[in-house]
Amino acid sequence: MSALMKSKNSVTPARRRSGGWPRRRYVGLLLACAVIMSGLGAGGWYLWHNGIVGKTLAVAGAELSAWGDKQIIGAGLTVQHVFVTGRGETSKGQVLNAMGLRSGQSILSFDPDQARQRLLQLGWVETARVERRLPDTIVVLLRERKALALWQHKGRQVLIDHGGKVIIRNNLARFAHLPVVVGKDAPKTAAALIEMLSQKPVLFAQVQAAVRIGARRWDVRLKNGIKVHLPADDAFGAWSRLADLAAEHRIFERDVAAIDLRLPDRLVLRLTPEATARKNKTGKDT
Repeated sequence: MSALMKSKNSVTPARRRSGGWPRRRYVGLLLACAVIMSGLGAGGWYLWHNGIVGKTLAVAGAELSAWGDKQIIGAGLTVQHVFVTGRGETSKGQVLNAMGLRSGQSILSFDPDQARQRLLQLGWVETARVERRLPDTIVVLLRERKALALWQHKGRQVLIDHGGKVIIRNNLARFAHLPVVVGKDAPKTAAALIEMLSQKPVLFAQVQAAVRIGARRWDVRLKNGIKVHLPADDAFGAWSRLADLAAEHRIFERDVAAIDLRLPDRLVLRLTPEATARKNKTGKDT
């Protein structure tokens, strides 16, 4: 920073006079090309057609651009401050790397729209706004995604948001408290399922995972190992009925392996193998 300030303050009239040379050189090259074209006739057309004139102009344009950048930097119009708001999971280093900012970069050469597009490629970033505030500040406003569940597919788990978009694929240990959804199309309807299940908070606290069945319905696995078969239609009604039965009859305290709620007028319990064996033995003894 001190070096930049020193460079800024050391500009002298002599340097400003020499700094104008590329501009005069560019104009001179344009005039020279025009003279060559008019003087050579067909030869001038040959030079133009084969790109010789174009290459000459490109070199001159590059020199003029470099000269302009030097003047901007000399005037102190460089990126010195970057303010980022709205980030929680995204580090400031990730933000800076995504935007491609360089130390001492000309602020006028920084493209806010391109920076925004690169920020949107970061897993946690849902929306981004990038502002360039002269003379030396970049302001970034982020809105991050909210983690919904862990999606298990092909033997791997990833973190998804409410829209089913993958947020991150690694370092998932701290999200182990979230429900797991399983199935190819599970992310598309996971938000609706979790919203429904959470309306019965006591029962929802027992949910460990949910498996999408045939793109039509869900099987819910509870933390106690019981599997709940929800119907394709009126799943909330069935879930509410289960919540009432759990509160009134304590069915989770029994030796139950599965609860089938797919029939609207009845509930079917499947006992654990141990409970089934005991029941069969009792029946034989009697």
